[in-house]
Amino acid sequence: MINEMATIQTDLKLENHIKDFATTLKHNNNNSNNTNNSTHTLTTMKTAAPNLTTTTTTSLTNIDTKNIMDTIKESPMQMFYKDKGVFLTGGTGFFGKIIIEKLLRVTDVGQIFLLIRTKKGKDVQSRLDDLFNDPVFERLKKVNPQYREKITLISGDVSQLGLGISTEDRELLKDNVNIVIHGAATVRFDEKLKMAIAINVNGTKEILRLSKEIVHLKAVVHVSTAFAHCNRRYIQEKFYNSPLSGDNACKLSECLDEQTLNLLTPTIIKGYPNTYTFTKVLAEDVVQNYAGNLPVTIFRPGIVITTYREPITGWIDNMYGPCGIIVGVGSGVLRVFSGNVDNKAQLVPVDLCVNALLTSAWDIARNTYDNPPIYNYVPDANNMSTWREYITFGTECGKSLPLRKSIWYPRFTIVPTKFQFYILAFFYHTLPALFMDMLMLVIGKKPRMLKIYRKIHKFCSLMEYFSANDFKFDNDNVRALSSKLESADKELFAFDMRNLNWTEVFQLSLVGVRQYVVKDDPSTIPESMKRHERLKILHYTTLFVVYTLTAVLLYQMFKFLFL
Repeated sequence: MINEMATIQTDLKLENHIKDFATTLKHNNNNSNNTNNSTHTLTTMKTAAPNLTTTTTTSLTNIDTKNIMDTIKESPMQMFYKDKGVFLTGGTGFFGKIIIEKLLRVTDVGQIFLLIRTKKGKDVQSRLDDLFNDPVFERLKKVNPQYREKITLISGDVSQLGLGISTEDRELLKDNVNIVIHGAATVRFDEKLKMAIAINVNGTKEILRLSKEIVHLKAVVHVSTAFAHCNRRYIQEKFYNSPLSGDNACKLSECLDEQTLNLLTPTIIKGYPNTYTFTKVLAEDVVQNYAGNLPVTIFRPGIVITTYREPITGWIDNMYGPCGIIVGVGSGVLRVFSGNVDNKAQLVPVDLCVNALLTSAWDIARNTYDNPPIYNYVPDANNMSTWREYITFGTECGKSLPLRKSIWYPRFTIVPTKFQFYILAFFYHTLPALFMDMLMLVIGKKPRMLKIYRKIHKFCSLMEYFSANDFKFDNDNVRALSSKLESADKELFAFDMRNLNWTEVFQLSLVGVRQYVVKDDPSTIPESMKRHERLKILHYTTLFVVYTLTAVLLYQMFKFLFL
Protein backbone atom coordinates (compact mmCIF):
# COMPACT_ATOMS: atom_id res chain seq x y z
CA MET A 1 0.00 0.00 0.00
CA ILE A 2 2.91 2.37 0.73
CA ASN A 3 4.32 1.73 -2.74
CA GLU A 4 0.84 2.20 -4.16
CA MET A 5 0.41 5.62 -2.56
CA ALA A 6 3.88 6.67 -3.70
CA THR A 7 2.88 5.81 -7.25
CA ILE A 8 -0.32 7.81 -6.82
CA GLN A 9 1.60 10.89 -5.67
CA THR A 10 4.04 10.59 -8.57
CA ASP A 11 1.23 10.17 -11.08
CA LEU A 12 -0.75 13.09 -9.73
CA LYS A 13 2.35 15.22 -10.30
CA LEU A 14 2.41 13.94 -13.88
CA GLU A 15 -1.25 14.88 -14.30
CA ASN A 16 -0.34 18.42 -13.23
CA HIS A 17 2.53 18.53 -15.75
CA ILE A 18 0.19 17.46 -18.54
CA LYS A 19 -2.39 20.05 -17.51
CA ASP A 20 0.34 22.71 -17.46
CA PHE A 21 1.36 21.68 -20.96
CA ALA A 22 -2.27 21.77 -22.11
CA THR A 23 -2.76 25.27 -20.71
CA THR A 24 0.44 26.51 -22.33
CA LEU A 25 -0.41 24.97 -25.67
CA LYS A 26 -3.89 26.46 -25.62
CA HIS A 27 -2.38 29.85 -24.80
CA ASN A 28 0.07 29.48 -27.68
CA ASN A 29 -2.64 28.54 -30.15
CA ASN A 30 -4.65 31.62 -29.15
CA ASN A 31 -1.61 33.86 -29.62
CA SER A 32 -0.08 32.54 -32.82
CA ASN A 33 1.54 35.91 -33.61
CA ASN A 34 3.70 35.83 -30.51
CA THR A 35 7.23 35.01 -31.67
CA ASN A 36 8.10 33.54 -28.30
CA ASN A 37 5.39 30.86 -28.44
CA SER A 38 7.55 28.00 -29.69
CA THR A 39 10.21 28.75 -27.09
CA HIS A 40 7.62 28.92 -24.31
CA THR A 41 6.04 25.60 -25.35
CA LEU A 42 9.41 23.91 -25.65
CA THR A 43 10.33 25.05 -22.14
CA THR A 44 7.10 23.57 -20.81
CA MET A 45 7.67 20.27 -22.61
CA LYS A 46 11.21 20.06 -21.28
CA THR A 47 9.67 20.24 -17.82
CA ALA A 48 7.08 17.58 -18.58
CA ALA A 49 9.24 15.20 -20.59
CA PRO A 50 11.26 13.65 -17.73
CA ASN A 51 8.05 12.76 -15.92
CA LEU A 52 6.51 11.33 -19.06
CA THR A 53 9.56 9.18 -19.58
CA THR A 54 9.47 7.61 -16.15
CA THR A 55 5.85 7.60 -15.09
CA THR A 56 3.43 7.81 -18.02
CA THR A 57 2.99 4.05 -18.14
CA THR A 58 1.60 4.11 -14.60
CA SER A 59 -0.52 7.23 -14.78
CA LEU A 60 -3.36 7.33 -12.25
CA THR A 61 -6.52 9.34 -11.95
CA ASN A 62 -8.88 10.05 -9.08
CA ILE A 63 -10.86 7.05 -10.32
CA ASP A 64 -7.95 4.74 -9.62
CA THR A 65 -7.21 6.37 -6.28
CA LYS A 66 -10.77 5.89 -5.12
CA ASN A 67 -10.68 2.28 -6.23
CA ILE A 68 -7.54 1.55 -4.22
CA MET A 69 -8.68 3.32 -1.08
CA ASP A 70 -12.28 2.13 -1.08
CA THR A 71 -11.54 -1.44 0.03
CA ILE A 72 -14.39 -1.74 2.52
CA LYS A 73 -17.46 -1.45 0.32
CA GLU A 74 -17.67 -2.46 -3.31
CA SER A 75 -19.83 -0.60 -5.79
CA PRO A 76 -22.81 -2.32 -7.49
CA MET A 77 -20.79 -2.78 -10.68
CA GLN A 78 -17.87 -4.26 -8.79
CA MET A 79 -20.20 -6.62 -6.95
CA PHE A 80 -21.75 -7.69 -10.26
CA TYR A 81 -18.40 -8.71 -11.77
CA LYS A 82 -17.06 -10.24 -8.56
CA ASP A 83 -16.33 -13.97 -9.02
CA LYS A 84 -17.97 -13.96 -12.46
CA GLY A 85 -16.61 -15.88 -15.41
CA VAL A 86 -16.20 -13.69 -18.50
CA PHE A 87 -15.72 -15.18 -21.97
CA LEU A 88 -14.04 -12.59 -24.19
CA THR A 89 -13.35 -12.71 -27.92
CA GLY A 90 -11.13 -10.09 -29.52
CA GLY A 91 -9.12 -9.74 -26.33
CA THR A 92 -5.79 -9.28 -28.11
CA GLY A 93 -7.04 -6.22 -29.98
CA PHE A 94 -7.00 -2.55 -29.03
CA PHE A 95 -10.49 -2.61 -27.54
CA GLY A 96 -10.06 -6.00 -25.87
CA LYS A 97 -6.88 -5.02 -24.04
CA ILE A 98 -8.71 -2.24 -22.20
CA ILE A 99 -11.56 -4.61 -21.28
CA ILE A 100 -9.11 -7.10 -19.79
CA GLU A 101 -7.14 -4.42 -17.96
CA LYS A 102 -10.24 -2.79 -16.51
CA LEU A 103 -11.77 -6.03 -15.25
CA LEU A 104 -8.54 -7.24 -13.65
CA ARG A 105 -7.64 -3.91 -12.05
CA VAL A 106 -10.98 -2.52 -10.88
CA THR A 107 -13.08 -5.63 -10.24
CA ASP A 108 -12.53 -8.94 -8.49
CA VAL A 109 -13.57 -10.86 -11.58
CA GLY A 110 -13.51 -14.61 -11.11
CA GLN A 111 -11.92 -15.67 -14.39
CA ILE A 112 -11.48 -14.29 -17.88
CA PHE A 113 -11.69 -16.96 -20.55
CA LEU A 114 -9.76 -15.49 -23.45
CA LEU A 115 -10.27 -16.84 -26.96
CA ILE A 116 -7.01 -16.61 -28.91
CA ARG A 117 -5.99 -18.11 -32.24
CA THR A 118 -2.55 -18.95 -33.53
CA LYS A 119 -1.27 -16.16 -35.76
CA LYS A 120 1.82 -15.62 -37.89
CA GLY A 121 3.52 -18.71 -36.53
CA LYS A 122 2.91 -17.82 -32.88
CA ASP A 123 1.00 -20.17 -30.62
CA VAL A 124 -1.68 -18.92 -28.22
CA GLN A 125 0.64 -18.86 -25.20
CA SER A 126 3.20 -16.72 -27.02
CA ARG A 127 0.47 -14.33 -28.10
CA LEU A 128 -0.76 -14.07 -24.51
CA ASP A 129 2.77 -13.24 -23.36
CA ASP A 130 3.02 -10.56 -26.05
CA LEU A 131 -0.35 -9.19 -24.98
CA PHE A 132 0.73 -8.51 -21.40
CA ASN A 133 4.02 -6.96 -22.49
CA ASP A 134 2.08 -3.91 -23.64
CA PRO A 135 2.69 -0.81 -21.46
CA VAL A 136 -1.07 -0.49 -20.94
CA PHE A 137 -0.81 -3.33 -18.40
CA GLU A 138 1.99 -1.82 -16.30
CA ARG A 139 -0.51 -0.25 -13.93
CA LEU A 140 -2.28 -3.57 -13.48
CA LYS A 141 0.96 -5.42 -12.74
CA LYS A 142 1.64 -3.14 -9.76
CA VAL A 143 -1.89 -3.28 -8.39
CA ASN A 144 -2.47 -6.99 -8.98
CA PRO A 145 0.78 -8.97 -9.48
CA GLN A 146 -1.16 -12.26 -9.60
CA TYR A 147 -3.37 -11.11 -12.49
CA ARG A 148 -2.29 -14.02 -14.75
CA GLU A 149 -4.00 -16.46 -12.40
CA LYS A 150 -7.35 -15.08 -13.56
CA ILE A 151 -6.70 -15.69 -17.26
CA THR A 152 -7.71 -18.98 -18.87
CA LEU A 153 -6.58 -19.48 -22.45
CA ILE A 154 -9.09 -20.91 -24.91
CA SER A 155 -7.53 -21.86 -28.22
CA GLY A 156 -9.92 -21.17 -31.06
CA ASP A 157 -10.91 -19.06 -34.06
CA VAL A 158 -14.23 -17.25 -34.54
CA SER A 159 -14.09 -17.92 -38.28
CA GLN A 160 -14.21 -21.68 -37.71
CA LEU A 161 -17.14 -24.01 -37.11
CA GLY A 162 -17.88 -24.17 -33.39
CA LEU A 163 -15.32 -21.36 -32.93
CA GLY A 164 -12.60 -23.98 -33.39
CA ILE A 165 -12.84 -24.80 -29.68
CA SER A 166 -12.07 -28.28 -28.35
CA THR A 167 -14.80 -30.35 -26.67
CA GLU A 168 -13.07 -30.01 -23.30
CA ASP A 169 -12.83 -26.23 -23.55
CA ARG A 170 -16.44 -25.96 -24.67
CA GLU A 171 -17.58 -27.86 -21.58
CA LEU A 172 -15.38 -25.61 -19.44
CA LEU A 173 -17.07 -22.53 -20.87
CA LYS A 174 -20.58 -23.95 -20.53
CA ASP A 175 -20.07 -24.64 -16.83
CA ASN A 176 -18.07 -21.57 -15.76
CA VAL A 177 -19.00 -18.55 -17.89
CA ASN A 178 -21.55 -15.95 -16.80
CA ILE A 179 -20.86 -13.07 -19.18
CA VAL A 180 -20.01 -13.22 -22.89
CA ILE A 181 -18.39 -10.23 -24.60
CA HIS A 182 -18.04 -10.78 -28.34
CA GLY A 183 -15.58 -8.22 -29.63
CA ALA A 184 -13.71 -10.26 -32.24
CA ALA A 185 -14.07 -8.93 -35.77
CA THR A 186 -12.06 -8.11 -38.83
CA VAL A 187 -11.99 -4.32 -38.91
CA ARG A 188 -10.21 -4.05 -42.25
CA PHE A 189 -12.33 -1.96 -44.60
CA ASP A 190 -10.93 -3.81 -47.62
CA GLU A 191 -11.27 -7.34 -46.21
CA LYS A 192 -12.34 -9.98 -48.73
CA LEU A 193 -16.07 -10.58 -48.40
CA LYS A 194 -15.70 -14.32 -47.78
CA MET A 195 -13.39 -13.77 -44.81
CA ALA A 196 -15.47 -10.86 -43.49
CA ILE A 197 -18.59 -13.05 -43.50
CA ALA A 198 -16.75 -15.93 -41.84
CA ILE A 199 -15.48 -13.76 -38.98
CA ASN A 200 -18.10 -11.06 -38.49
CA VAL A 201 -21.28 -12.94 -39.40
CA ASN A 202 -20.75 -16.65 -38.90
CA GLY A 203 -18.57 -15.96 -35.86
CA THR A 204 -21.47 -14.10 -34.24
CA LYS A 205 -23.80 -16.99 -34.99
CA GLU A 206 -21.37 -19.43 -33.34
CA ILE A 207 -21.08 -17.19 -30.27
CA LEU A 208 -24.86 -17.17 -29.83
CA ARG A 209 -25.02 -20.95 -30.24
CA LEU A 210 -22.44 -21.37 -27.50
CA SER A 211 -24.21 -18.81 -25.30
CA LYS A 212 -27.41 -20.85 -25.43
CA GLU A 213 -25.50 -23.79 -23.93
CA ILE A 214 -24.01 -21.83 -21.01
CA VAL A 215 -25.64 -22.93 -17.77
CA HIS A 216 -25.38 -19.77 -15.65
CA LEU A 217 -25.49 -17.09 -18.33
CA LYS A 218 -26.15 -13.53 -17.13
CA ALA A 219 -25.31 -11.33 -20.12
CA VAL A 220 -24.14 -11.35 -23.74
CA VAL A 221 -22.69 -8.20 -25.31
CA HIS A 222 -22.24 -8.06 -29.08
CA VAL A 223 -19.83 -5.32 -30.15
CA SER A 224 -21.01 -3.76 -33.41
CA THR A 225 -20.19 -0.28 -34.74
CA ALA A 226 -22.09 3.00 -34.84
CA PHE A 227 -21.47 3.00 -38.60
CA ALA A 228 -23.03 -0.39 -39.31
CA HIS A 229 -26.00 1.41 -40.87
CA CYS A 230 -23.98 4.17 -42.51
CA ASN A 231 -26.22 4.03 -45.57
CA ARG A 232 -28.50 6.14 -43.36
CA ARG A 233 -27.66 9.63 -42.14
CA TYR A 234 -29.74 9.41 -38.96
CA ILE A 235 -29.12 6.26 -36.94
CA GLN A 236 -31.33 5.34 -34.01
CA GLU A 237 -30.79 2.78 -31.26
CA LYS A 238 -32.86 0.10 -32.93
CA PHE A 239 -32.64 -2.76 -35.41
CA TYR A 240 -32.83 -1.96 -39.11
CA ASN A 241 -33.74 -4.25 -41.97
CA SER A 242 -30.71 -5.98 -43.41
CA PRO A 243 -30.17 -6.00 -47.20
CA LEU A 244 -29.43 -9.70 -46.87
CA SER A 245 -30.10 -12.02 -43.97
CA GLY A 246 -27.10 -13.26 -42.04
CA ASP A 247 -28.08 -16.85 -42.81
CA ASN A 248 -28.28 -16.23 -46.54
CA ALA A 249 -24.97 -14.40 -46.49
CA CYS A 250 -23.30 -17.40 -44.87
CA LYS A 251 -24.88 -19.75 -47.41
CA LEU A 252 -23.79 -17.51 -50.28
CA SER A 253 -20.24 -17.49 -48.97
CA GLU A 254 -20.25 -21.28 -48.72
CA CYS A 255 -21.59 -21.76 -52.26
CA LEU A 256 -19.28 -19.38 -54.10
CA ASP A 257 -15.52 -19.57 -54.39
CA GLU A 258 -13.50 -16.57 -53.28
CA GLN A 259 -12.71 -15.33 -56.78
CA THR A 260 -16.37 -15.30 -57.83
CA LEU A 261 -17.41 -13.67 -54.56
CA ASN A 262 -14.79 -10.96 -55.04
CA LEU A 263 -16.20 -10.17 -58.49
CA LEU A 264 -19.72 -9.95 -57.09
CA THR A 265 -18.77 -7.95 -53.98
CA PRO A 266 -19.56 -4.46 -55.38
CA THR A 267 -23.04 -5.66 -56.33
CA ILE A 268 -23.67 -7.51 -53.06
CA ILE A 269 -22.61 -4.66 -50.76
CA LYS A 270 -24.18 -1.91 -52.89
CA GLY A 271 -25.11 1.01 -50.66
CA TYR A 272 -22.30 0.31 -48.16
CA PRO A 273 -18.75 1.69 -48.45
CA ASN A 274 -16.92 -1.50 -47.51
CA THR A 275 -17.24 -5.13 -46.43
CA TYR A 276 -16.71 -4.21 -42.77
CA THR A 277 -19.85 -2.10 -42.35
CA PHE A 278 -21.84 -4.47 -44.57
CA THR A 279 -21.01 -7.57 -42.52
CA LYS A 280 -21.62 -5.70 -39.26
CA VAL A 281 -25.19 -5.11 -40.47
CA LEU A 282 -25.50 -8.82 -41.18
CA ALA A 283 -24.12 -9.64 -37.73
CA GLU A 284 -26.82 -7.51 -36.09
CA ASP A 285 -29.38 -9.40 -38.17
CA VAL A 286 -27.97 -12.64 -36.74
CA VAL A 287 -28.35 -11.29 -33.20
CA GLN A 288 -31.92 -10.22 -33.86
CA ASN A 289 -32.91 -13.61 -35.27
CA TYR A 290 -30.78 -15.99 -33.19
CA ALA A 291 -30.79 -14.39 -29.75
CA GLY A 292 -34.17 -15.79 -28.70
CA ASN A 293 -34.49 -15.41 -24.94
CA LEU A 294 -30.81 -14.72 -24.37
CA PRO A 295 -29.94 -11.66 -22.21
CA VAL A 296 -28.17 -9.98 -25.12
CA THR A 297 -27.36 -6.37 -25.95
CA ILE A 298 -25.74 -4.66 -28.92
CA PHE A 299 -23.05 -2.07 -28.29
CA ARG A 300 -22.23 0.31 -31.16
CA PRO A 301 -19.14 2.45 -30.51
CA GLY A 302 -18.17 5.41 -32.67
CA ILE A 303 -14.63 5.93 -33.97
CA VAL A 304 -12.51 4.69 -31.08
CA ILE A 305 -9.39 6.70 -30.27
CA THR A 306 -6.77 6.81 -27.50
CA THR A 307 -7.47 6.43 -23.79
CA TYR A 308 -8.54 9.58 -21.98
CA ARG A 309 -7.83 8.70 -18.34
CA GLU A 310 -7.32 4.99 -17.69
CA PRO A 311 -5.11 3.17 -17.17
CA ILE A 312 -2.66 5.59 -18.80
CA THR A 313 -3.47 8.73 -20.71
CA GLY A 314 -3.24 8.80 -24.49
CA TRP A 315 -2.52 5.10 -25.01
CA ILE A 316 -3.19 3.40 -28.34
CA ASP A 317 -1.53 0.48 -30.13
CA ASN A 318 -2.42 1.15 -33.78
CA MET A 319 -2.56 3.82 -36.47
CA TYR A 320 -6.07 3.14 -37.72
CA GLY A 321 -8.41 6.00 -38.57
CA PRO A 322 -7.90 9.45 -37.03
CA CYS A 323 -4.69 8.54 -35.22
CA GLY A 324 -3.20 7.47 -38.54
CA ILE A 325 -4.12 10.87 -39.96
CA ILE A 326 -2.38 12.66 -37.09
CA VAL A 327 0.79 10.57 -37.54
CA GLY A 328 0.73 11.19 -41.29
CA VAL A 329 0.30 14.93 -40.85
CA GLY A 330 2.86 15.16 -38.05
CA SER A 331 5.49 13.31 -40.07
CA GLY A 332 4.96 15.62 -43.05
CA VAL A 333 3.90 12.71 -45.26
CA LEU A 334 0.14 13.34 -45.42
CA ARG A 335 -0.50 16.82 -46.84
CA VAL A 336 -3.98 16.64 -48.35
CA PHE A 337 -7.16 14.76 -47.49
CA SER A 338 -10.69 14.58 -48.85
CA GLY A 339 -13.67 15.32 -46.62
CA ASN A 340 -16.01 17.93 -45.21
CA VAL A 341 -14.19 19.69 -42.38
CA ASP A 342 -17.41 20.90 -40.78
CA ASN A 343 -18.87 17.42 -40.32
CA LYS A 344 -19.01 16.04 -36.81
CA ALA A 345 -16.20 13.69 -35.81
CA GLN A 346 -17.78 10.77 -33.96
CA LEU A 347 -14.70 10.13 -31.81
CA VAL A 348 -14.83 8.23 -28.52
CA PRO A 349 -11.97 7.55 -26.05
CA VAL A 350 -11.50 3.81 -25.67
CA ASP A 351 -11.51 3.77 -21.85
CA LEU A 352 -14.87 5.54 -21.66
CA CYS A 353 -16.14 3.22 -24.36
CA VAL A 354 -15.17 0.12 -22.37
CA ASN A 355 -16.82 1.52 -19.25
CA ALA A 356 -20.08 1.92 -21.18
CA LEU A 357 -19.80 -1.60 -22.57
CA LEU A 358 -19.23 -3.17 -19.15
CA THR A 359 -22.17 -1.19 -17.80
CA SER A 360 -24.41 -2.48 -20.59
CA ALA A 361 -23.63 -6.06 -19.50
CA TRP A 362 -24.48 -5.17 -15.89
CA ASP A 363 -27.79 -3.65 -16.99
CA ILE A 364 -28.96 -6.51 -19.22
CA ALA A 365 -28.26 -8.95 -16.38
CA ARG A 366 -30.55 -6.98 -14.05
CA ASN A 367 -33.41 -6.19 -16.41
CA THR A 368 -35.63 -7.95 -18.92
CA TYR A 369 -36.29 -6.26 -22.26
CA ASP A 370 -38.76 -7.14 -25.03
CA ASN A 371 -35.99 -6.60 -27.58
CA PRO A 372 -32.21 -6.55 -27.14
CA PRO A 373 -31.26 -3.00 -26.09
CA ILE A 374 -28.94 -1.19 -28.48
CA TYR A 375 -26.47 1.51 -27.46
CA ASN A 376 -25.05 4.07 -29.90
CA TYR A 377 -21.98 5.13 -27.97
CA VAL A 378 -21.10 8.40 -29.71
CA PRO A 379 -20.37 11.94 -28.44
CA ASP A 380 -23.34 13.81 -27.08
CA ALA A 381 -25.05 16.02 -29.68
CA ASN A 382 -24.46 19.09 -27.49
CA ASN A 383 -20.74 18.42 -27.04
CA MET A 384 -19.13 17.28 -30.27
CA SER A 385 -16.03 18.28 -32.20
CA THR A 386 -15.69 18.66 -35.95
CA TRP A 387 -13.04 17.25 -38.24
CA ARG A 388 -11.76 20.80 -38.68
CA GLU A 389 -11.17 21.13 -34.93
CA TYR A 390 -9.51 17.73 -34.70
CA ILE A 391 -7.17 18.23 -37.64
CA THR A 392 -6.39 21.89 -36.87
CA PHE A 393 -5.52 21.08 -33.29
CA GLY A 394 -3.45 18.07 -34.32
CA THR A 395 -1.50 20.16 -36.83
CA GLU A 396 -0.87 23.07 -34.46
CA CYS A 397 -0.09 20.85 -31.52
CA GLY A 398 2.26 18.82 -33.71
CA LYS A 399 4.36 21.93 -34.25
CA SER A 400 4.95 22.11 -30.50
CA LEU A 401 5.41 18.35 -30.16
CA PRO A 402 7.02 17.23 -33.46
CA LEU A 403 7.86 13.67 -34.41
CA ARG A 404 11.52 12.75 -34.27
CA LYS A 405 11.65 11.19 -37.75
CA SER A 406 9.35 13.56 -39.61
CA ILE A 407 10.43 13.95 -43.23
CA TRP A 408 8.94 17.38 -43.92
CA TYR A 409 7.39 20.40 -42.27
CA PRO A 410 3.71 19.64 -41.43
CA ARG A 411 1.22 21.39 -43.72
CA PHE A 412 -2.25 19.98 -44.25
CA THR A 413 -5.29 20.74 -46.39
CA ILE A 414 -8.74 19.12 -46.45
CA VAL A 415 -10.64 19.49 -49.72
CA PRO A 416 -14.36 18.75 -50.21
CA THR A 417 -14.21 16.77 -53.48
CA LYS A 418 -12.30 13.77 -54.78
CA PHE A 419 -11.33 15.71 -57.92
CA GLN A 420 -9.58 18.37 -55.85
CA PHE A 421 -7.93 15.66 -53.79
CA TYR A 422 -6.50 13.91 -56.87
CA ILE A 423 -5.13 17.19 -58.26
CA LEU A 424 -3.50 18.32 -55.02
CA ALA A 425 -2.30 14.81 -54.15
CA PHE A 426 -0.42 14.72 -57.44
CA PHE A 427 1.45 17.92 -56.61
CA TYR A 428 1.79 17.47 -52.83
CA HIS A 429 2.35 13.71 -52.70
CA THR A 430 3.23 12.06 -56.01
CA LEU A 431 5.67 14.59 -57.48
CA PRO A 432 7.73 14.97 -54.25
CA ALA A 433 7.72 11.17 -53.86
CA LEU A 434 8.97 10.75 -57.43
CA PHE A 435 11.73 13.28 -56.83
CA MET A 436 12.78 11.58 -53.58
CA ASP A 437 12.81 8.13 -55.19
CA MET A 438 14.99 9.40 -58.03
CA LEU A 439 17.33 10.88 -55.45
CA MET A 440 17.43 7.53 -53.62
CA LEU A 441 18.39 5.76 -56.86
CA VAL A 442 21.18 8.26 -57.49
CA ILE A 443 22.74 7.61 -54.08
CA GLY A 444 22.32 3.84 -54.46
CA LYS A 445 19.43 3.25 -52.08
CA LYS A 446 16.12 1.48 -52.64
CA PRO A 447 13.28 3.86 -53.62
CA ARG A 448 10.21 3.55 -51.42
CA MET A 449 8.24 6.81 -51.32
CA LEU A 450 5.93 6.06 -54.26
CA LYS A 451 5.07 2.73 -52.65
CA ILE A 452 4.34 4.48 -49.35
CA TYR A 453 2.07 7.01 -51.06
CA ARG A 454 0.11 4.27 -52.81
CA LYS A 455 -0.75 2.95 -49.35
CA ILE A 456 -1.53 6.45 -48.08
CA HIS A 457 -3.89 7.14 -50.97
CA LYS A 458 -5.63 3.82 -50.37
CA PHE A 459 -6.03 4.78 -46.70
CA CYS A 460 -7.44 8.18 -47.72
CA SER A 461 -9.89 6.50 -50.07
CA LEU A 462 -11.13 4.17 -47.31
CA MET A 463 -11.56 7.00 -44.80
CA GLU A 464 -13.10 9.54 -47.20
CA TYR A 465 -16.64 8.17 -46.92
CA PHE A 466 -16.78 8.79 -43.17
CA SER A 467 -15.27 12.27 -43.26
CA ALA A 468 -17.28 13.41 -46.30
CA ASN A 469 -20.68 12.43 -44.86
CA ASP A 470 -22.35 13.86 -41.78
CA PHE A 471 -24.06 11.36 -39.47
CA LYS A 472 -26.54 11.99 -36.68
CA PHE A 473 -27.15 9.47 -33.93
CA ASP A 474 -29.76 8.90 -31.28
CA ASN A 475 -28.14 7.97 -27.94
CA ASP A 476 -31.05 8.12 -25.48
CA ASN A 477 -30.30 4.58 -24.30
CA VAL A 478 -26.74 5.55 -23.43
CA ARG A 479 -27.96 8.53 -21.41
CA ALA A 480 -30.48 6.33 -19.59
CA LEU A 481 -27.77 3.76 -18.89
CA SER A 482 -25.55 6.39 -17.29
CA SER A 483 -28.40 7.57 -15.05
CA LYS A 484 -28.75 4.06 -13.59
CA LEU A 485 -25.27 4.12 -12.05
CA GLU A 486 -24.71 5.02 -8.43
CA SER A 487 -22.24 7.78 -7.62
CA ALA A 488 -19.37 5.37 -6.95
CA ASP A 489 -19.81 3.66 -10.31
CA LYS A 490 -20.15 6.99 -12.10
CA GLU A 491 -16.54 7.54 -11.08
CA LEU A 492 -15.21 4.00 -11.41
CA PHE A 493 -16.97 3.35 -14.73
CA ALA A 494 -17.40 6.88 -16.06
CA PHE A 495 -18.59 7.16 -19.66
CA ASP A 496 -20.82 10.24 -19.82
CA MET A 497 -19.38 12.50 -22.55
CA ARG A 498 -21.79 15.41 -22.14
CA ASN A 499 -19.15 17.53 -20.38
CA LEU A 500 -16.04 16.00 -21.93
CA ASN A 501 -13.22 18.46 -22.59
CA TRP A 502 -12.28 17.65 -26.20
CA THR A 503 -9.29 19.98 -26.19
CA GLU A 504 -7.80 17.99 -23.32
CA VAL A 505 -8.67 14.71 -25.05
CA PHE A 506 -6.84 15.77 -28.21
CA GLN A 507 -3.82 17.05 -26.28
CA LEU A 508 -3.41 13.82 -24.35
CA SER A 509 -4.06 11.84 -27.52
CA LEU A 510 -1.23 13.52 -29.40
CA VAL A 511 1.22 12.95 -26.56
CA GLY A 512 0.16 9.29 -26.43
CA VAL A 513 0.35 8.69 -30.18
CA ARG A 514 3.87 10.10 -30.20
CA GLN A 515 4.98 7.86 -27.36
CA TYR A 516 3.08 4.60 -27.88
CA VAL A 517 2.61 4.40 -31.65
CA VAL A 518 5.53 6.31 -33.12
CA LYS A 519 7.72 5.19 -30.18
CA ASP A 520 9.28 8.64 -29.73
CA ASP A 521 10.50 8.95 -26.16
CA PRO A 522 9.60 12.29 -24.53
CA SER A 523 13.31 12.93 -24.00
CA THR A 524 13.66 13.36 -27.78
CA ILE A 525 11.44 16.47 -27.86
CA PRO A 526 14.33 19.03 -27.85
CA GLU A 527 16.07 17.13 -30.67
CA SER A 528 12.78 16.91 -32.59
CA MET A 529 12.18 20.65 -32.19
CA LYS A 530 15.56 21.42 -33.77
CA ARG A 531 14.80 19.11 -36.69
CA HIS A 532 11.37 20.69 -36.99
CA GLU A 533 12.88 24.19 -37.31
CA ARG A 534 15.33 22.98 -39.99
CA LEU A 535 12.47 21.42 -41.96
CA LYS A 536 10.49 24.64 -41.63
CA ILE A 537 13.35 26.66 -43.14
CA LEU A 538 13.77 24.07 -45.91
CA HIS A 539 10.03 24.10 -46.60
CA TYR A 540 9.73 27.86 -47.03
CA THR A 541 12.99 28.04 -48.97
CA THR A 542 11.65 25.41 -51.37
CA LEU A 543 8.39 27.33 -51.76
CA PHE A 544 10.31 30.53 -52.49
CA VAL A 545 12.42 28.82 -55.16
CA VAL A 546 9.42 27.11 -56.78
CA TYR A 547 7.29 30.25 -56.81
CA THR A 548 10.19 32.34 -58.13
CA LEU A 549 10.94 29.90 -60.96
CA THR A 550 7.23 29.70 -61.79
CA ALA A 551 6.96 33.48 -61.91
CA VAL A 552 10.04 33.72 -64.15
CA LEU A 553 8.66 31.03 -66.46
CA LEU A 554 5.27 32.74 -66.71
CA TYR A 555 6.95 36.09 -67.39
CA GLN A 556 9.08 34.61 -70.17
CA MET A 557 6.01 32.99 -71.73
CA PHE A 558 4.07 36.26 -71.53
CA LYS A 559 6.99 38.19 -73.07
CA PHE A 560 7.35 35.65 -75.88
CA LEU A 561 3.65 35.71 -76.72
CA PHE A 562 2.73 39.37 -76.31
CA LEU A 563 5.86 41.53 -76.44
